[in-house]
Amino acid sequence: MTKSRRLLFLLLLAGLSASCSSAPAILVRGDAKSADVAYRGDLAAATAIARRHCARYQRVPRLLGADIGTAYFNCVRP
Repeated sequence: MTKSRRLLFLLLLAGLSASCSSAPAILVRGDAKSADVAYRGDLAAATAIARRHCARYQRVPRLLGADIGTAYFNCVRP
């Protein structure tokens, strides 16, 4: 394999591995009163997602609780 082909292969491999990693937190369910956020290890990432979701309703998130992988928020008026 030539150096240019090897470099191309490594770049493609790096791109594939980067695209396979999932987001640190995603909104699973939500409405004007609540937000359920799936997360991996970083509760701050889940809080940021809940903040963005609740802001759509002019509200702020209040953490109700969390279990392994899911954080539960109420969206309350500031």
